[in-house]
Amino acid sequence: MRKKWLRRLGLAGLALLLLVIGLPFLLPVSSGGVEPSTLVDDPDGDFITLDGVRMYVEDKGPPAAPALVLVHGLFGSTESWRDNVPALVAAGYRVIAFDRPGFGLSDKPAEFNYAVTHQADVLATLLDVLLLENAVIIGHSAGGNVAAHFALRHPQRLTRLVLVDAAVLAGGPPPFVGRLVGLPPVWRWGQVGLNALFTRATLENALRGFYADASFMTAADYDTYWRAFQTPGWDVGLLGLTRDAVPNLTAAQIAGISTPTLLLWGEQDATTPLAQGEALARYLPDSTLVVLPGVAHQPFEENPAAFNAALLDYLAAAD
Repeated sequence: MRKKWLRRLGLAGLALLLLVIGLPFLLPVSSGGVEPSTLVDDPDGDFITLDGVRMYVEDKGPPAAPALVLVHGLFGSTESWRDNVPALVAAGYRVIAFDRPGFGLSDKPAEFNYAVTHQADVLATLLDVLLLENAVIIGHSAGGNVAAHFALRHPQRLTRLVLVDAAVLAGGPPPFVGRLVGLPPVWRWGQVGLNALFTRATLENALRGFYADASFMTAADYDTYWRAFQTPGWDVGLLGLTRDAVPNLTAAQIAGISTPTLLLWGEQDATTPLAQGEALARYLPDSTLVVLPGVAHQPFEENPAAFNAALLDYLAAAD
């Protein structure tokens, strides 16, 4: 009797395992979406293929002017900088904004390596394609992590580094989580879950947490963020970031960044709190910390005038 019960229990467990492994492949996930090129509404926007990925890039200002390259964060895109680029171009800079692979209008293939180390190398290739020997690299949040790795891996390509509420010290998932997400059934369950649960309301709620006061955001502003989630593979991009996550930089590694660095931080940031900016200021050998009052994780949106002024003042003093 006991052996029969154990056999039945074993068969039930095997059936459950097969169900967990097989069921997600029977559930629908979105395979469609809007062709990204149809969503381009900027005359300076174009697509460049790098490392097998078609990336959306906006290049504005005089080609021979000092270049500023803007690297957006989670959920971001070129549209994140909509209130900053005109002021930076008017100040005499060439301004390049691009959608990181997996975001915005850029491709989001599952086979791409989304590790920030690789993204830093892709950024170096982008500079090559744009015939830029060096540039000021401005990275926000997770894009700040890409920028920090770029500074370590390609120090000769920067004239200045600007980290905006950067997620350099923010805790990432343990390595086993990335390996787990890379398993086909888990990956598929992730797609199923994202397609079922991630809605425009979900996105808007997440974005509101990035601001001290989100009342300035209009429906049109939220539209700029939702645009990316109308494109094919948006779920793949988010899963790829988790699968390919790398360990945080250590204090010693950060201290190896010799590029003069501006740390621009929102005083009320709850996502990457000001304490992280203060820690980076201690670790970085040549850094300036500027705290913007009354704003949180996205100061370039919440108070673009103050953000633009602080950035341009720093760059002017550095010239």
